[in-house]
Amino acid sequence: MKLVGTNLQIVNQTKPNKIERVSFSEYAVLLRQHLSPLKSRFCWLVIFMAISILLSLLSPQVLRFFIDVATNKLEAGKDFLRSFLFPLAEWLGQDPLVAAALLFIFLSMAGQLVWLVTSYLSQDIGWKTTNQIRGDLAQHCLSLDMNFHHQKTPGEMVERVDGDTTALATFFSALVIDVFGGGIRLGLILLVVFLEDWRIGSAMTIFTAISMYVFNLTRSVAVPIYAAEREGYAKLFGFIEERLGGIEDIRTNGGVPYTMRRFFKVIQEVFQLNLRSDIIGQLLRSLTRALFALGYALAMGICIWLYQNNLFTLGSIVLILAYMRQLQGPLDTISRRINELQHATAGMKRIEELYHTKSSLKDGTQSLTPQSEASRHADATPAISFNQVTFGYVKDEIVLNNVSFELDEGKVLGLLGRTGSGKTTITRLLFRLYEANQGQIQIAGVPIQNLKQSDLRQYIGLVTQDVQLFNATVRQNLTLFDDQISSEKIISVIDNLGLTSWYQSLPEGLDSMLSTGGSGLSAGEAQLLAFTRIFLKNPAIIVLDEPSSRLDPATEARIDLALQKLLQDRTSIIIAHRLGTLQRVDEIMILEDGHIREYGDRHSLVADPQSRFSQLLSTGLEDKDLPNERSRASKEVLL
Repeated sequence: MKLVGTNLQIVNQTKPNKIERVSFSEYAVLLRQHLSPLKSRFCWLVIFMAISILLSLLSPQVLRFFIDVATNKLEAGKDFLRSFLFPLAEWLGQDPLVAAALLFIFLSMAGQLVWLVTSYLSQDIGWKTTNQIRGDLAQHCLSLDMNFHHQKTPGEMVERVDGDTTALATFFSALVIDVFGGGIRLGLILLVVFLEDWRIGSAMTIFTAISMYVFNLTRSVAVPIYAAEREGYAKLFGFIEERLGGIEDIRTNGGVPYTMRRFFKVIQEVFQLNLRSDIIGQLLRSLTRALFALGYALAMGICIWLYQNNLFTLGSIVLILAYMRQLQGPLDTISRRINELQHATAGMKRIEELYHTKSSLKDGTQSLTPQSEASRHADATPAISFNQVTFGYVKDEIVLNNVSFELDEGKVLGLLGRTGSGKTTITRLLFRLYEANQGQIQIAGVPIQNLKQSDLRQYIGLVTQDVQLFNATVRQNLTLFDDQISSEKIISVIDNLGLTSWYQSLPEGLDSMLSTGGSGLSAGEAQLLAFTRIFLKNPAIIVLDEPSSRLDPATEARIDLALQKLLQDRTSIIIAHRLGTLQRVDEIMILEDGHIREYGDRHSLVADPQSRFSQLLSTGLEDKDLPNERSRASKEVLL
């Protein structure tokens, strides 16, 4: 329950932090970097956006023509549509008003169609771009060392990888079509109005400049608040994920009321952050509506004065008001998109911060090739070598202290020790999930720092007590989504492991779906699936973290033959808590408090009554191990 208070404290510390404003040059770099693979689609987007702007500018001109013709106020030099619509009306044999109405309907329908295509292209570009960012970010997070992942909860990482990039989807899809396109539309409307009359054109230009200035001022106010809101949600997701993960412990230890009290406090904090964000958003929208009301009043006042002085026709007034309404669209849209841009800015800064987080584990350049294995045979190089390795997860807390040992190729090492002695830590260092503080670890004579991490982890296989199964097909769970492995090979391995009856019970064979966590599978079946994965991976080194501890004797007997095949001609490390697990090991190493208490050949240690291993056999491997009768039987097997 201690973690609950810890997480709550983190959430309560979530305040509107000062966030640097993102310059337009940074936005430009972001766009250029991620939109360059979609150049063709982007070009089509620009073309359709230009057509949409042109159609929206023509519609008020047709409307002005219609009104002026109807009121007999059409001036030849003022309406460029005169030279087009009168011939069109004559060709159609219709009244000019009918021709104008038909053209207006055509422009409206064409505008809607073009808008639909433009919106599709915009959303398509936005989501394809952010999906790429989401994938790159997920891959980057997977490459970070375990120290980073221990500091971040899974719920928080989901919000970082998915939530922030979703905000960027709006940025990419909206910035081009709404901000850039709206800006171009805004400029063209002001130009057309200015050509209509310089006085009203100047007034609307000044109004637009003031509005944009006011909208821009809001960015520095809103960005920190939106950033704090996203941070609060990230902590909330982390809180929920941890509690759901520990639900059994919480319920069995009577921690539900305490957890719920903490949960409501976290919710209250997130609510306050969300309320503050919504208030800011509503204030910005109210400011926008007030500015538009002033703009309409200004336009109407100038139009009335021009009409009274016979400088404007009724159609011209309608034209100006139509353009004012169109001016409202880009200004309102840009205002809202700046609002969303602030969300994206906060997300972009957090993504940038995550990208700047570098792993302390630098990838090597060497590969473990068959040639290097052949040379290893000739030189009799140990398969695994630890040389004076010292490591601690945190400073001043040493888990392994000056550990040195060598394991020859094809040998099986049994690793013993009480909880916290460093058994699992050795395997983590071997996989290079962490970097040793001191000393050197070698695989086939090559320091693991020099090896490519992908090669290293392909070279070593791991079977643990807890098997991670995914919400995917049986095939995908067994191959870990490797489509190159054939069905025949998978079924052959299943037969060797004695899973044929289970496989035949699947409704769709290898394409049957498994739920997350392997619901519906027994612990033994899940463990056998983990063995199947290792057989398909076919690594040179295998680490077994007491894989049979969760199996009943009958199931354990089913995998005994498979285990013999798995260990054959492979170098292996078995972390053992039960005597029966040690029947197939060649060497024994006992760890105590981060030191090697004893290391040697199993038969020699069993025969030496003074050895620590022999003493453990006489009393059972652990105090809570098997009954004395089984302990004696196991000792006889070991002998």
